[in-house]
Formats: sequence, C-alpha cells, structure tokens
Amino acid sequence: MKRPLRILVAGFAVGFPLGGQLWMMAHFASGLARLGHHVVFLEDTSDWAYPFDPVLGYPVSDSSRGRATVERLFRRCGLAGRWAYVSEIEGRLYGMDRATLDRHLSEADLFLNVSGVLPPKEEYFQAPVKAIIDTDPVFTQVKVATDPWTREYYRSHDVCFTYGCNLPGGATEVPLSGIDWKPLLPPVVMDDWPRGQGPGEAYTTIGTWEAKDRDVEVAGRKLSWRKNVKYEAILDLPSRLPAVPLGMAMSGMGGDARRYAAAGWAVRDGLELSRDPDAYRDYIRGSRGEFTIAKDQNVVLKSGWFSDRTATYLAAGRPAVVEDTGFGRYLPVGEGLFPFDGPETAGEALLAAEADPVRAGQAAFEIAREYFDSDKVLTGLLRACGLA
Repeated sequence: MKRPLRILVAGFAVGFPLGGQLWMMAHFASGLARLGHHVVFLEDTSDWAYPFDPVLGYPVSDSSRGRATVERLFRRCGLAGRWAYVSEIEGRLYGMDRATLDRHLSEADLFLNVSGVLPPKEEYFQAPVKAIIDTDPVFTQVKVATDPWTREYYRSHDVCFTYGCNLPGGATEVPLSGIDWKPLLPPVVMDDWPRGQGPGEAYTTIGTWEAKDRDVEVAGRKLSWRKNVKYEAILDLPSRLPAVPLGMAMSGMGGDARRYAAAGWAVRDGLELSRDPDAYRDYIRGSRGEFTIAKDQNVVLKSGWFSDRTATYLAAGRPAVVEDTGFGRYLPVGEGLFPFDGPETAGEALLAAEADPVRAGQAAFEIAREYFDSDKVLTGLLRACGLA
C-alpha cells in the first residue's frame, strides 16, 4: 500500500447531532481511518445554520450538546481529538486549536466534502484532490442546474459523487449540468452494526414526517420530497396484514402520531429516539426489518438512490422492504432486499420477506457485506479519486 493518506472529511454532525446523520459522518471518517489513513473531520456551517439542540428540538446558539455527542461517538470510533467545529455563530473553534487545524488543512491529500455543507472558504480547498458527495440526488442536480452559485460550488471539486447511482450516463431526465457524476453507495462500518438477535419486533423505519420547500420540478413534472403525503395511501396496511407487525419512528408527526397508532402502527418519536446514536442503532437492530416509502423524486425518476439508513438495516441482518428507486439495476433483489412499486404492491413485498425470515435476514447481511462494507466502498472512492 502507498503511504497513509491525510484526509479531511467535511460534513455536518455537531450542527445536527441525530442518529442517522451522526452515523453517516462516522462511517466516512472512521471507515477511512480503518483503511490506515490519517483522518480529520471538519465542520463549519458558517452563519446560515444555528446548531440543532436534540433535547429542545429546535436550533439554538449553543452547540454544547452536539459537541458532546460527536466527541463521545468519535472517541469510540478511534477519532478522539480528530474533529474541528468552526462556529461563526459562537465565535469559537472547538475540538482543536487553530494552528493544528491549519496544519491539517495544508497537509491534506484529499478533501472529502460530504453533502456539500461546508462554506467555500479558500483555506478549506488546499488539498490537491477535492471530492464532493451528493447524498440527496435529484434535489441536488436540479439545484445545480438552476442555481449558478451551487453549480460553481460543485464544479470547484475535482470529483463529484452521487448516491443517485442511475444518474451517471444520463439514463434519466435529471439534468447533469455537464458534471461527470460518479455513482457511490453509502458506506457502513460493519463492525459497528452487530447482527440483531431473534426475529425482531416489527418492520420499522426512522425519518422526518414532512420536509417543506424541498419539492422540485423536472421535465415539467412537480415531484414531492414529503413522506407524510405518501403514507396516507398505506395508512390501513396494518389492518390488511394483521400478522405482519408494522411501526415507524418519525419526527414531527404531531396529531398524525395518534391517528397512525390507532390504525395499528407502532409509533415512536423519531427525534427522541435519534438523540442517542446507540438508541438509534438499537432500534434498527431490534426491528424485524425495514419498511419504508421513498421520495417521489427518486421513485418516479428511478435515480437509483439508496438510503444509508437502509444499508444499516441490511448490515444488522434485517431485511429491507423499500419503495423502488431503480436500485435493482445494481443490487440483488428478492431475498434480503424487497422493492415495491406503490401502495398496491407494498403488502406483497412484506409477505415475500415474511415467507422465510431467517433466510431473508442472512441475505440482507450478505448484501451489506458485499456492497456496503466501508472497506470496499471507500477503497473504490479513493480509486475514483486517483488515490488508491
């Protein structure tokens, strides 16, 4: 192997210290460190995002809760003291001193920008190779096509990855804006997700009930980002499949939580569950599998998007019954991974998973090990950047 690389992973964790977001950042940072590289995590949300307080449930000017959570998780992942949080709102640099951060910035071989949250300050872009990862496909491509600032931001990187694995090559109507998008699957550090014991309690998922101002228009069609609208079509699913336990942990359900519980769903508060990354993980490991719908943007356009959350269900040996975004073009389906098209076929996919739960769980684990193992995914990422 070549000498260990010095890698700067830029992302969003302190500012939004909830389970799924934290694990996504940790899988990139600790996954690269597991390969023998020297990794530093950098976060700077400039003045546009106040840090979210996971206990209060809204943004505040004090990042202490987020910093404490990140420090605990990163320490456990072997990255103690290897993170920096630049808080313009608080007027402070946390995690390391300025001289140490400047040295890491000047010595980095790779700048890896996860989700494109970091502001384009000149000192952050010193590495000879700069890569960015679009984790919200279709929405990102539309914004790149319609907003000059966003377009220049992405083009300031040498390599552009996307979780929309079917987008490269122009196989869909999604505008690519002349960018050479490279497909990337979300990495999972398999050791962080021990396989769940027993059959599990219910088919579940974790997410946000409604996200406003995220709808897009592609080729004259308006496509929604919101999940709450789509769940209405399957509100009665528990009564149609009384032998299949169904649940969800959603943030921001309000009065809908009681309505769905009355319809037979085992409802949890997604925010409360996600405050602790271990509780988030335990919920997934204790589930029977995942059952979830996907955003219309990815379903209608078959972007090939695959959720990093779903990848962790698979890693924990829990099958996934998820709405089809076209991922069957590159992943095996029908055993551990069961796609469905719309509410009419959701029940059939659940029953297929239930036909042999043990086999489905084993197949799920094998898919994760073959396709989402961070060792493989991140080695491929470095190779695409010309660094492996």
